[in-house]
Amino acid sequence: MALGWIEERIMVIDQGLGYSGASTVDRLGFQRLVAEVGLGQVGLVLGLEVSRLARNSSDWHHLLEICALTHTLILDEEGLYDPSTFNDRLLLGREAGR
Repeated sequence: MALGWIEERIMVIDQGLGYSGASTVDRLGFQRLVAEVGLGQVGLVLGLEVSRLARNSSDWHHLLEICALTHTLILDEEGLYDPSTFNDRLLLGREAGR
Protein backbone atom coordinates (compact mmCIF):
# COMPACT_ATOMS: atom_id res chain seq x y z
CA MET A 1 0.00 0.00 0.00
CA ALA A 2 2.93 2.31 0.67
CA LEU A 3 3.75 2.04 -3.06
CA GLY A 4 0.27 3.21 -4.06
CA TRP A 5 -1.60 -0.06 -4.54
CA ILE A 6 -5.11 -0.16 -3.11
CA GLU A 7 -5.74 -2.83 -0.50
CA GLU A 8 -8.31 -4.66 -2.65
CA ARG A 9 -5.64 -5.24 -5.33
CA ILE A 10 -3.07 -6.75 -2.95
CA MET A 11 -3.00 -10.46 -2.15
CA VAL A 12 -0.56 -11.65 0.50
CA ILE A 13 0.28 -15.33 0.25
CA ASP A 14 2.14 -16.71 3.23
CA GLN A 15 0.65 -20.20 3.28
CA GLY A 16 3.01 -23.11 2.93
CA LEU A 17 5.71 -21.72 5.16
CA GLY A 18 7.69 -24.53 6.72
CA TYR A 19 6.52 -27.17 4.23
CA SER A 20 8.98 -29.27 2.29
CA GLY A 21 9.84 -28.14 -1.23
CA ALA A 22 9.70 -31.73 -2.47
CA SER A 23 6.09 -31.26 -3.57
CA THR A 24 3.52 -28.51 -4.01
CA VAL A 25 0.75 -30.79 -2.69
CA ASP A 26 0.60 -29.18 0.76
CA ARG A 27 1.70 -25.76 -0.43
CA LEU A 28 -1.70 -24.18 -1.02
CA GLY A 29 -0.27 -20.66 -1.20
CA PHE A 30 2.02 -21.56 -4.08
CA GLN A 31 -0.79 -23.42 -5.85
CA ARG A 32 -3.02 -20.36 -5.48
CA LEU A 33 -0.29 -18.09 -6.83
CA VAL A 34 0.22 -20.29 -9.92
CA ALA A 35 -3.55 -20.44 -10.51
CA GLU A 36 -4.03 -16.67 -10.19
CA VAL A 37 -1.07 -15.95 -12.48
CA GLY A 38 -2.35 -18.49 -15.01
CA LEU A 39 -5.77 -16.82 -15.03
CA GLY A 40 -4.14 -13.47 -15.78
CA GLN A 41 -5.25 -12.02 -12.44
CA VAL A 42 -1.74 -11.01 -11.35
CA GLY A 43 0.31 -8.17 -12.77
CA LEU A 44 3.23 -8.36 -10.39
CA VAL A 45 4.63 -11.00 -8.06
CA LEU A 46 6.43 -9.16 -5.27
CA GLY A 47 8.50 -11.00 -2.74
CA LEU A 48 11.66 -11.33 -0.77
CA GLU A 49 13.89 -13.94 -2.36
CA VAL A 50 11.25 -14.76 -4.98
CA SER A 51 13.21 -17.76 -6.22
CA ARG A 52 12.29 -19.42 -2.90
CA LEU A 53 8.58 -19.17 -3.71
CA ALA A 54 8.69 -22.49 -5.49
CA ARG A 55 11.38 -24.11 -3.32
CA ASN A 56 12.61 -26.28 -6.21
CA SER A 57 13.79 -25.50 -9.72
CA SER A 58 11.09 -27.29 -11.69
CA ASP A 59 8.28 -25.46 -9.86
CA TRP A 60 10.13 -22.15 -10.14
CA HIS A 61 10.64 -22.56 -13.90
CA HIS A 62 6.99 -23.58 -14.32
CA LEU A 63 5.95 -20.37 -12.56
CA LEU A 64 8.32 -18.36 -14.78
CA GLU A 65 6.75 -19.92 -17.90
CA ILE A 66 3.26 -18.96 -16.76
CA CYS A 67 4.43 -15.44 -15.84
CA ALA A 68 5.98 -15.06 -19.30
CA LEU A 69 2.76 -16.16 -21.00
CA THR A 70 0.58 -13.81 -18.95
CA HIS A 71 3.08 -10.89 -18.94
CA THR A 72 3.32 -10.98 -15.15
CA LEU A 73 6.32 -9.14 -13.74
CA ILE A 74 8.44 -10.31 -10.82
CA LEU A 75 9.91 -7.94 -8.25
CA ASP A 76 12.30 -8.69 -5.40
CA GLU A 77 14.97 -6.81 -3.49
CA GLU A 78 17.36 -7.27 -6.43
CA GLY A 79 15.15 -5.72 -9.11
CA LEU A 80 12.18 -5.89 -11.44
CA TYR A 81 12.05 -8.70 -14.00
CA ASP A 82 9.96 -9.48 -17.05
CA PRO A 83 10.03 -13.27 -17.55
CA SER A 84 8.93 -12.82 -21.16
CA THR A 85 12.36 -11.37 -22.02
CA PHE A 86 15.39 -13.58 -22.54
CA ASN A 87 17.79 -11.62 -20.31
CA ASP A 88 15.40 -11.48 -17.36
CA ARG A 89 14.58 -15.20 -17.70
CA LEU A 90 18.30 -15.91 -17.64
CA LEU A 91 18.77 -13.82 -14.49
CA LEU A 92 15.76 -15.40 -12.78
CA GLY A 93 17.03 -18.87 -13.65
CA ARG A 94 20.38 -18.08 -12.09
CA GLU A 95 18.69 -16.70 -8.98
CA ALA A 96 17.00 -20.07 -8.48
CA GLY A 97 20.38 -21.77 -8.55
CA ARG A 98 21.90 -19.72 -5.74
